[in-house]
Parts: sequence; C-alpha cells; structure tokens
Amino acid sequence: METKKFFNELEGKLLNPNRDLKNLSAEEQFDMIMSKVGEFPNSVVSKEALLEKLKSSKETGKPLKIKFGIDPTGSQIHLGHAVPLLNLRMFQNMGHEIIIVIGDFTAMIGDPSGRNTEREALTHEMVVQNMATYEKQAGKIIDFNSQNITKHFNSEWMNKLTIPKWIKFQSSISVTEVFQREDFKKRIEAGGGITMAELEYACYMGYDSVILKPDIELGGKDQFLNLHMCRNMMRIAGEEPEVIITYNILSGTTGAKDEEGRFQKMSKSLKNYIAVEEKAGEMYGQVMSITDDVMWLWFRELTSITPVELVELKKLVDNGQLHPKDVKCLLARTIVATFNNFDMKIVREAEDNFNSKFGKSKQLVPDDTKEVVVKPGENVISVLAEATNSSKSQINRILSGNGLKILKNNEYVLLQKEDLFSGAENFDGCVFKVGKRNFIKIIVK
Repeated sequence: METKKFFNELEGKLLNPNRDLKNLSAEEQFDMIMSKVGEFPNSVVSKEALLEKLKSSKETGKPLKIKFGIDPTGSQIHLGHAVPLLNLRMFQNMGHEIIIVIGDFTAMIGDPSGRNTEREALTHEMVVQNMATYEKQAGKIIDFNSQNITKHFNSEWMNKLTIPKWIKFQSSISVTEVFQREDFKKRIEAGGGITMAELEYACYMGYDSVILKPDIELGGKDQFLNLHMCRNMMRIAGEEPEVIITYNILSGTTGAKDEEGRFQKMSKSLKNYIAVEEKAGEMYGQVMSITDDVMWLWFRELTSITPVELVELKKLVDNGQLHPKDVKCLLARTIVATFNNFDMKIVREAEDNFNSKFGKSKQLVPDDTKEVVVKPGENVISVLAEATNSSKSQINRILSGNGLKILKNNEYVLLQKEDLFSGAENFDGCVFKVGKRNFIKIIVK
C-alpha cells in the first residue's frame, strides 16, 4: 500500500507541477536549483554567491537577472536542448527576470565547444531562418509572453563595438588559458586549425554579460569554459562576476556509449533525439523505447523529481515492488505532458495510442493507422516511403531487417522483397506495419 501511495503521489506531483514558486524562501529556492545542477565538480560557480544573491533578492524584492544565450545554428530543438530551458523555467516561476540573448552575431562564427573540426559559418540570413520557429518551440517550455522575460540580439552591441574598446579586453586575457580548452587541444593534435574568430568566441559571449550585467547565467556542461570567460570579462570590466550554473548533457535515445564508456549525447547528427515538437503519440512511444539506465538519467534531467524521490523510486524497482515498465510509463506521461502544456487529454490519447499497439489491449489495426489512397500500378516501396516520411532506401533497410510486415489472418507476417514486385493494386485494403510504430493501410482507387 505504501508503494502505491508513493507512486501515485509522485505521479500527481510530476503531472501537476507547482508553477508558482515565488513564495519559496531563498533557502528553498537554492535547494531546488541545486537539485538539478550538473553532477560534476564546479557545476556552480559559486554556490555561496548564488545563495547570497537569492537572499538579497528576497530581502529587497528585486528579482535576479538570469541570462541564457542561444546560438541559432539549427532550426529544431530536441529534449537535450530542453534541459537548461526547463531550469530557466524554474527561475521564471520563482519570479526572477529572464534575459534571452540570441547570438545572431556569434552564430556567424559558430561555437567551437566540443568540436574537433571548424563549425560551418552561418550567414545572417541563415541565422534569421533558424530563429523563425525557435520561439514557438521554446515556448513549449518557457513563457515568452511573461512580463519577466526580455530578448536581445547580441548584434545590437557587437556591431557598435570599437577596436580600442576591444583591445582593452584582449590585453587582459591570456591566450595560454584559451589554448587549455580540450576541444582546441584535440583539434591541434589531429592536425586541424583554429580560426582567430573561434579563439575569441568565448570573449564575445563574455561581452554580452558585460553589457547585460546578469546575476546568473545558465548553460550545459559543454558551455562551462565559455561561461567562465563571461565571469572573467565582467571582472575585467569592473563588474561583479555572474554566478554560472551548468547542467548535465542529456544522453541520447539509443543508450549507446562512446569509446570512454560515456553515454552519447542527444544529437540530431547521431539521430538519437526526440524533437520537442514531436507528435505526442510518437514522443510517448520513443520514450518507452529507451533503456532502463537512460530512463533514470531522463527522470533527473527532464522532470521535477527530487533526488530523494529518485532514490526511493529506484529502490522500489530494485526490490521488485514496482515494475520498470510502469515507471517508464510514468516518465513517458510526464515528458509528453511537459511539452504539451500539461494537457492530460493529450497525455491520455498518447498513452492509449501506444497501448493499442503494444499494450495488453493492443489492436491489430490501431486507431491512428494512416490510410493512403494510391493508383493501380504504383510502387509499394515508394508508397510506404512517402507515407512514413522516409526514403526508399530506408524502407528497403527495414525490409532487409525483417521490420516490414503485413496483416494476414489476424497476425502480422514478414514480407520478403519479392512479395513487393507487383503493383499497389494487389494490396488494396492491406495493412502494413513499417518498423515498430508505423501502420499504413493502402486503398487503391
């Protein structure tokens, strides 16, 4: 009974989070913030300053200024990008002032962090294009309509920066320190090059902080050196250095590890990501496909669970008091809710859709089966590719991997390539299962 009560109470909390955190004391805000910071040394610089700033904010009634920088080098946000944004929302719900810096100037250089090769430079037009849908996507996480949020393009001040003013900063920064970056050292060892613009990238970020004078800046672990430079630049300018808070890098959906045994990060290039704008049913299914060890990492980074609750949840699974699948279902519900404004109707539909395909109540022909009307003679591979937004080569790989099936006599049976030589007219009314989650019904007219 205690297990069920704990699980139900945890679910109620995760699916109905407290969005108004303004009345928390400084110490309570501090504990909540610290429960989500990165699990590595110096993830917060410095903790003492953070607590003092929170206390001062409470005493004066003046919200803290929280800076978050975005270099729009891509057009799509995935769950990995969402980790710092979710923590930014926490600060927003605490009543602090959010400052979004859109790096239209710095994006034309490209952040060298973690890069073994030079990042392709973007034109200003490409930056604007990438930003076109960013606010809509990030708006699933933070409230852009709130009065406590402001946006700036860093070209506002970078285009006005004079050489004499910039030399003042350059003469105070050690190149030796810059070359200590692991990404630069690896690139040089591999015989690659580093541009002057890349060397100064972190300084440009730092100049954003000199202009805006934030109290705190957030970023992923890979941004630590850039954020450290922001503190240095503020110190050179005679300003009180910002507190920097960095977060873990989210592992990808596959659970694959690199040569050093670390989980590969979520990345579009590695195709191990879930977009924040993914359809709810597809998002639910993709969360359910992750491994159990990734599940625990995602609980910490993508939900409001506390460290104590996470330890208890793991213990109940290890003791056999909770089934891992039930816990993963909770994670899937929570993630779908998080990126759909906690609309429980959407969550229930996503879960029902998944269960209709894979649960105890699974249907042979799920409700979301896509019906495709085709003409006689059309190539079936081409039809399935278009219906699933895939290429013909991808469908052929699924076919070769025994992932393409057709419904016959109340069960899905494997298809062979020779089965598809005939035209679509021979498959009128047939239901195909393409991979794990795509169901396509062909109608010939």
